[in-house]
Amino acid sequence: MIQFSFNRYKKLAHWSLVNDKRYYVKAFLQVTVMLLLIFMFFTIMTTTNMGRQGNYGPCAFTACAMILVSVVMGPAFMFYSMEGKHDHQRLMMLPASNFEKYLMRYSTWMILLPIYIVAFFAADLMQYAIHGMLGHSYVTFVTSVIVKFFEEALSSDAVTSDYHFLNSVFVSCLWCHSMYAVGATFFRSRKFNWILTTGVIIVITVLSVWLTKEGSVLQYDWKISKTNYVIGCMIQCTWIVLNFWLSYRLFCRNQVIGKYVNL
Repeated sequence: MIQFSFNRYKKLAHWSLVNDKRYYVKAFLQVTVMLLLIFMFFTIMTTTNMGRQGNYGPCAFTACAMILVSVVMGPAFMFYSMEGKHDHQRLMMLPASNFEKYLMRYSTWMILLPIYIVAFFAADLMQYAIHGMLGHSYVTFVTSVIVKFFEEALSSDAVTSDYHFLNSVFVSCLWCHSMYAVGATFFRSRKFNWILTTGVIIVITVLSVWLTKEGSVLQYDWKISKTNYVIGCMIQCTWIVLNFWLSYRLFCRNQVIGKYVNL
């Protein structure tokens, strides 16, 4: 069987979206309600450093953190919409290649991300309407606070000049992303594989700091030589590719009957 066919993948995507529709609607409602409660709590129950009401700073931080965590931990949500072994059986029996099935399950976070963004805008609009009805003069959009923050951050010389630091942060986040892809297919715990994967990431980070003289191999000191910096980037990029390959191989070995791991 050909590993990838666009027409076959399109049918698989349609089947997956129809079957997971309930999960996506539930995720949208949950995130909307959660963000709305957070926004209302910080803007009503807390004050700013100047003692003013309308503490929108933590609201903006929470929304940005949610989006960042959703991207980094995205692969951990591969099987959240699948309940029980029967869903796994149906998935493995579909007339599609393993690569197409893996790609579709991996794409779950790409579908959830715009849903979360729409949920954020919905919660932001509702908090604005509620504050307006209550007659609060400090009402504003959380979106405007986020835009203002990024404008100030991008105009800062410290951020734009440390491109090595920005690159190391990006590669480290991508490495964590690939680790969650491995964890989602290695651990059988559908809902809590992200907890186990996070534990593995912490252990690897601690060991790398302990075993290396100059610190973690997952970080880059932008003051080191260019050669060492490039070598570090190449090692971590190779590790990222290896993680995704291992995640795919574990997905192909996915077992309906098992206890803790897919081996």
